[in-house]
Amino acid sequence: MVHFKITDKMCQELKNHLHNGDGLEALALVVCGRLNHENDNWLLAHEIFLMPYEKCSRDIDYVSWKTEHIEHLLEKVREKGFAIIKVHSHFVTNSDFSELDDASDKSFFEAVYGWSNSDLPHASVIMYPDGSMKGRTIESNICFTTIPKITVVGSNIREFHNSFSDTFIGKEFIRNQQAFGKKTTKMLRGLKVGIVGCSGTGSPVIEQLVRLGVGTIVLADADLIEHKNLNRIIGSTFADANSNRLKVDTIKRHIEKIGLGTRIITFPVIIQESREALDSFASCDIIFGCVDSFEGRYYLNLISTYYLVPLIDIGIKLVADGEGGIDSINGNIHYVDPGSETLMERNVFTQEQLTAESLRRISPQEYEKRKAYFDNLDIESPAVVSINMTFSAFAVNEMLGRFHPYRYSDNAKFSHTCINLSDWDINTQPVNETKSKSALKHIGIGNLEPELEIYVNETAV
Repeated sequence: MVHFKITDKMCQELKNHLHNGDGLEALALVVCGRLNHENDNWLLAHEIFLMPYEKCSRDIDYVSWKTEHIEHLLEKVREKGFAIIKVHSHFVTNSDFSELDDASDKSFFEAVYGWSNSDLPHASVIMYPDGSMKGRTIESNICFTTIPKITVVGSNIREFHNSFSDTFIGKEFIRNQQAFGKKTTKMLRGLKVGIVGCSGTGSPVIEQLVRLGVGTIVLADADLIEHKNLNRIIGSTFADANSNRLKVDTIKRHIEKIGLGTRIITFPVIIQESREALDSFASCDIIFGCVDSFEGRYYLNLISTYYLVPLIDIGIKLVADGEGGIDSINGNIHYVDPGSETLMERNVFTQEQLTAESLRRISPQEYEKRKAYFDNLDIESPAVVSINMTFSAFAVNEMLGRFHPYRYSDNAKFSHTCINLSDWDINTQPVNETKSKSALKHIGIGNLEPELEIYVNETAV
């Protein structure tokens, strides 16, 4: 099965070009990174090329052009292994590919495979006046297969399904359906959601996702259950702590006992040290970052950028006054979509903090030598289940709001939510587009970057 993902900014650029108001079909090409995981392929929009109108022959139901105008793109296909997607306009929403489209696609993709050194699929997509899309893949034998889902990732997450499967909604999810509607309830059942960090905020996030009816959940946490975790990990027991059971195994057992049919995939690893885990999270529809490390946040932001996966990062700071009381309770929910400011640009962590944590993991002895040059990374914050649940609920509702916008204002205004429970105050603010040259260079690159910087345990920081 092949999926196509594109950023909202790229989608808007395509719409402006393909539907400019003159009533004639137009053309654009999308160069895509790739992710091949298990039996599925993802085509990830990396770069768009808007074919100049004057270089096309355009009519109300047909557009043609010369391949020589895009040879620079075909060279990228050959040299780097990119996929290429042909996108053209139709003016009747949900209309199918025409016989003229069939002939055009066969001719064009025969040329593409003539340039390519790979048999991996490419695609052809129709964009309608409202920005919705329908697509099909083209294999090396020039056979067409429908793309079941096209995802646009931005302030909102939009999914265009060729057709919804007849997903059965059990009576256990009827109340969810009453709140969010049948379409959203079915959509949740089809989602694959990743959670990195299964303790303080991760555990209640997982619990909510299961009871909302999310179909597949991917968990990563390398730690074991300890007695100090029992005050906040749902489903954990004293016996789990005594036997040093893995957190992911404990939560998987708990979810399976609930019996709502959620598929659970577990990785008892640090994600940047496992190619298998990384690919599984890269294939998710959305990821929750429930980690308390700068390094973990950095890698999740990279996955979000490389694979066009929206990220929700949860951070809580509970400061004790040293006399048995609480000095302050603050937390932040960051929604990160590819192309928006990175977590480092949002001052969630600094380069120095990232370097220190990376060094401590990769070379503990060297870290000890240089420890005096870094801020103290070893202080544990208090953890209280009611506070964790409060912030986790905000984060899950943030996800729901991106798939099913329910707020009165535009979602772009809610990229950063800051919650101060000490003052009972909630502030939200938008963020800017990223200025990081590295982030811009790697949007949608997928697994095609030869020196994937994610593996700091294998390559220099």
